[in-house]
Amino acid sequence: MKNYNIYLVTAVLFSALYVVLAYVSIQLITKESTLILLDNELQSIKARSKQLAIISADAFKMGVEKPRIVNDIQKGIENLDESNSFISVIDWSGRIICYPDRTKVGTIDTKTNAMGGNMKTDINATDLYKLINDDQTIENNIQVAKLESIPESDLIVVSHINASLIKSKLDVFKSRFSFVFLVLGLVLLLMLLGITRLLKNHYQDILEQKSSELQDSVVNLSKLNLSLENYQKNIAEQKKEEAKEVQNAIDDIGDSAIKDLPKKRLLTYVRNELMPIAIEDISYIYLENTITYIIRKDGKRFTANDSLDQIYSSLDNKLFFRANRQIIVSIYAIDKIIKFGNNSLKIETKPSSEIDIIIGKNKASAFKQWLDL
Repeated sequence: MKNYNIYLVTAVLFSALYVVLAYVSIQLITKESTLILLDNELQSIKARSKQLAIISADAFKMGVEKPRIVNDIQKGIENLDESNSFISVIDWSGRIICYPDRTKVGTIDTKTNAMGGNMKTDINATDLYKLINDDQTIENNIQVAKLESIPESDLIVVSHINASLIKSKLDVFKSRFSFVFLVLGLVLLLMLLGITRLLKNHYQDILEQKSSELQDSVVNLSKLNLSLENYQKNIAEQKKEEAKEVQNAIDDIGDSAIKDLPKKRLLTYVRNELMPIAIEDISYIYLENTITYIIRKDGKRFTANDSLDQIYSSLDNKLFFRANRQIIVSIYAIDKIIKFGNNSLKIETKPSSEIDIIIGKNKASAFKQWLDL
């Protein structure tokens, strides 16, 4: 179930982000595209209307009769009202003289009349875009772009923009563009889910490897601690046997042999008083600020004049291990061995040591050998 949750969360987050980005992108792209289209249409229709006005004015100057000029204009614009832009001709009263749809000839152009014959009216692409998007009744909506009077006559050339047709084309463009974004989003989502699967499998393999290494480490530590217990028992039994053998040797060879035997006690100081401590009672010995401290099993601390090297050389190597330059630990004081870092070991003692007893990776093998591993 957890695996499916990863894909579900990825799909939901990506879809939400993609929908927002797609919506913003579609709005921006369609707006810019529409503005370019409208600007081109406006420039084109204004240029055509101006050209028509100039040609018509020249015809009037040449003495061509008005009915002939009107008839020629009507033939030129016939049935063009279904395009994005078209031209019509009205007189100063607002009556339609020429129009692509002949049925409207002779009627009053209400929109042009509403403009009051303002010849300076000149709509731009931005204004027209707002009209197209803000007008809720855009159907059959024809916007007047510009009025161009024909000199030497009472006629006015009117530039029209078919807003309803442009609006319908804009809607088709948006729907197609949205479909493209939808397909692209699905493709990207599938690719993202595929990448997520690859990454999940990759990191799952790494976690399984780490877990396997951790299990091996736990098994090794368990073996190490078990070996510690067995070693402590064996040492205790050996010490009993050695004590008997030492006593027998002393009885046989005399006091001269005592000097060659391992020390039984260490001389320490409490304040200014000498205090002998039995080797078996020592938990660990460490060096701090050039002072050698001896910690007894009951937790009491004593000092010694000898250096750590001198003390270690006089101790039984079966009972004491030099963990590092700073500390010597007794086999009887070791309570637990745990992993520390990648390849190091940490020893926990009874009583708990005042400083961390760390066996580095360089001495870890010697420590295991000391425990007969």
